[in-house]
Amino acid sequence: MKMNFIRAGLPGLCLMASCFCFSACSSQNGAYADSEDCSAGNDTVYQVAQLHSLIQGYYDGVITVGELRKHGNIGLGTFQGVNGEMIVLDGTVYQAVSDGTVVLPSDSETVPFSNVTFFDEDASIELKNIGSMAELKDSLDAFVSSHGKNLFYTVRITGEFAYVKARSERPQKKPYIPLDEVMARDQIEFAFRNQRGTIVGMYFPGFMDKLNAAGWHFHFITEDRTKGGHVMDVGFDSAVAGIDVADEFRMLMPKDGDYQKMNLEKNVDEAIRVTETGSKD
Repeated sequence: MKMNFIRAGLPGLCLMASCFCFSACSSQNGAYADSEDCSAGNDTVYQVAQLHSLIQGYYDGVITVGELRKHGNIGLGTFQGVNGEMIVLDGTVYQAVSDGTVVLPSDSETVPFSNVTFFDEDASIELKNIGSMAELKDSLDAFVSSHGKNLFYTVRITGEFAYVKARSERPQKKPYIPLDEVMARDQIEFAFRNQRGTIVGMYFPGFMDKLNAAGWHFHFITEDRTKGGHVMDVGFDSAVAGIDVADEFRMLMPKDGDYQKMNLEKNVDEAIRVTETGSKD
């Protein structure tokens, strides 16, 4: 595996005084709102609900796709009832449904969990001879370690991928079951070979582990925008990764009864691991 730095100037980024901003914004279903304008800036990661609420079975939409697009043009997430994997790229929201086919959801479709930002490339690196998900993470972690592990990173990796193991899942109906149980019962895996496309990835610092999964999370979409899913493994000879660094975080929290009754301090680390990897081993 090899990583070449093409550009890493990180213009306009102050590593000595980065700002962590937590704010609860308003939404159509009556979420809490602060007095500030909740539109996300270029260096803001905007999150809908918590991964921990999704893991425990909160699959009801919090915000519409149309509203979500106002807060970022790249990102990840899922849809009402965990109906497939979300890939946001160049301002378009794509939905990789259970068979790996990509469709365009309507602006009225709702979202129970997502992370988006406005992509503003701060660095570009060339990735070579990546043979596994572990090698991809190691290469990107090297960049994170050299530029600040307590910031937020979004990566856009474009190239021809020899192999992408991906998954999506069948939509759920109430009464909902926890997400790791959904994946055990309704996850569908598929493999893409020799496909040009884009991997969208997001990195969250370790201290965010009560709100999201620490580390990297990746979704894939083919160049023709017809296939995609959550990335479980990957291999490629060469690809270019554009990296955006963010130092602000905003979060939308539902205030409905089901969400408020959840124990969001519960340790769900193992459920997150099983959900991310698709394996109990």
